[in-house]
Amino acid sequence: MPPMLDDLVLNKSLLLIGLLMIAVLLLTKECGYWIGLRSTKQEAGAEKQEKTVATITGAMLALLGFMLAISISMADGHFESRRKLILDEANAIGTSHLRARAIGGPHGEQIAHLLIDYTQLRLDFFDAGEDQKRLKSVYGKTAAVQQQIWDHASAIAKSAPTPISAIFLTSLNEVFDLATSRRWALEVRVPPSIIKLLFAFSLLSMGILGYYFGICGFRHTILSLFLIIAFTTAILLIIDLNRPRSGLIQPEQSPIVWILGDIKTSAPGAPVR
Repeated sequence: MPPMLDDLVLNKSLLLIGLLMIAVLLLTKECGYWIGLRSTKQEAGAEKQEKTVATITGAMLALLGFMLAISISMADGHFESRRKLILDEANAIGTSHLRARAIGGPHGEQIAHLLIDYTQLRLDFFDAGEDQKRLKSVYGKTAAVQQQIWDHASAIAKSAPTPISAIFLTSLNEVFDLATSRRWALEVRVPPSIIKLLFAFSLLSMGILGYYFGICGFRHTILSLFLIIAFTTAILLIIDLNRPRSGLIQPEQSPIVWILGDIKTSAPGAPVR
């Protein structure tokens, strides 16, 4: 994707992108219209082209719709994956906290307390958005807390190498693995080449549609505008879902918030409600 287009897709507001797309697609359609109108006036029997051009126009619009469907499916798949990972991570943290409390002792209680800080860091990880400085700080703190938790867990395993301690280590390892999985899920996006093709096919489709209208001698301005708005909205949806840290559509962090509240409530010394 060209740098200017890449910057537009990743950093500019959806409203600006939408307005630019509508303007460019309308202009492309108008250019196609005037070319088609001029072709009709210059060529004898140009009316015979109508059916052929209509077929090509329908095929192009169908292909564009197919590409939009595939792209939306890909973007939605990534979105659903991010949602599932949030729930999985909340469940894993909750399970590890319960097991830490069950094991008890100094190390178990320390791990249970550290999991409170760790869960808050998981919320901070999402809230940081595109702020790279803040993200770097969160990553550093998360790694430090993970190391502290693992040190205590290793001490438990060494002092009491039982099946219970082995299961506990497994659950903690799952918590840490899910943190990596969530970080990776926020980096996985619809390939830039597909976004680029969507823009290109939109321009070609509107140009051919305008050419067909020119041959027919009708602009259909209102209907064309509705069609362009529909295609633009679909592309904007893909772009928004392709911004996992800054898009308008974001997965709920409620499971992490809930588990944080639960483990704080169950912590020693917490007020009884």
